[in-house]
Amino acid sequence: MIEKKEVDAIMAKYNHDFALFSQQATRKEYKTVLHYVAQQANKKQRQIAGLE
Repeated sequence: MIEKKEVDAIMAKYNHDFALFSQQATRKEYKTVLHYVAQQANKKQRQIAGLE
């Protein structure tokens, strides 16, 4: 599971600017951040649907 601290550290490296991040991030950083965002979106969806 990807930790929020890890994602925050990666985004801080790019000044929390998604445009800069998407242009300059390594493939691993990009995959890590997007995977974390997807996990959080799925978690929120399950909470709204009452499954969690």
